[in-house]
Amino acid sequence: MTPDPTLAALRAAAARTLDPQRSVQVALNAMGFVQADPIRAPARAQDLTLMARVPGYRAGDLERLYPTLDAEEDMLPNYGFMPRSVQALLHPREVPPTRLEAAHPDLLPEVRAAVQGREEVHPREVALLLGQGRTVNAWGGQSSATTRALDVLHRRG
Repeated sequence: MTPDPTLAALRAAAARTLDPQRSVQVALNAMGFVQADPIRAPARAQDLTLMARVPGYRAGDLERLYPTLDAEEDMLPNYGFMPRSVQALLHPREVPPTRLEAAHPDLLPEVRAAVQGREEVHPREVALLLGQGRTVNAWGGQSSATTRALDVLHRRG
């Protein structure tokens, strides 16, 4: 059994994540995860987090740099950005069957086939290819069934 961390050890770990970092990648590696949030009041969570750690960081730099970073987007349990080495620890995930699969049993294989071999695809493109069906989302509202299918496939890795 691992002993409980001491207060000094917790303070040292917190201080390491607050040290100024040379770049967005170095900061992401040091933290292991940066929560993302699209709400811009007062600023997005990822920008506030990185502005405090990366000298010269400007709002939106994470998204602008994303194609060049060793990073992935995923859930841990909140949505955010993490180094690929951290994301690799999350997959494959055992995810129980979803309401989406009960309502649309053939949709996941169809969506997988539609996106397989494509480097990038927008959810609207998949919806146009496979139809505009709707399904209940996690908040009780309606979402595109193909977008929810993409979410399920992404969650499973």
